[in-house]
Amino acid sequence: MSKPIKISYLWNRENIEKLFNSSYKYQFNHSAKRYIGWLFIAILQFAVVAALKKGSIALLLFASIVLLYWYYVKKIIAKKRAIRSFEHSSFKDKTIHIEVSNEGFEIKGNEGKTMWHWEEIDGVLALGDDIMLYKAPYFHYIPAQGFTSLEEKSRFKTLAKQHHKLLG
Repeated sequence: MSKPIKISYLWNRENIEKLFNSSYKYQFNHSAKRYIGWLFIAILQFAVVAALKKGSIALLLFASIVLLYWYYVKKIIAKKRAIRSFEHSSFKDKTIHIEVSNEGFEIKGNEGKTMWHWEEIDGVLALGDDIMLYKAPYFHYIPAQGFTSLEEKSRFKTLAKQHHKLLG
């Protein structure tokens, strides 16, 4: 057995925003709900065209508000909720230490330590330089600077691949 991979980083607002953006995009691209949403949007766009043809300002206004909500407001509300949750979190602005081995992830903090076995992890996503762990229903973000070296990050990806957890 090789030595564990050590990961250490500060859990701050910048990282929560990166996690939110990455997980929101991933969930949108890999969710069956998006097809229902596309159907909903198509119906609303027909409502906009019908409203313009009939001169119905109320229907045009309603359809426009719903479209704006779907494309913009929904994400803003979810992001504010995530940041609010971070602000009340016990991990706020604290350093998180993780040791990754063949058995799983040992997450250490001021509150103690937690063990996540590889079987409990639903997936490991490589997002450019950063890594995101998915353990339903939570995403756990690991920034690139959390790894001590590029070799450690490569070992981490290899280990995730060996456990059939490395996604896309």
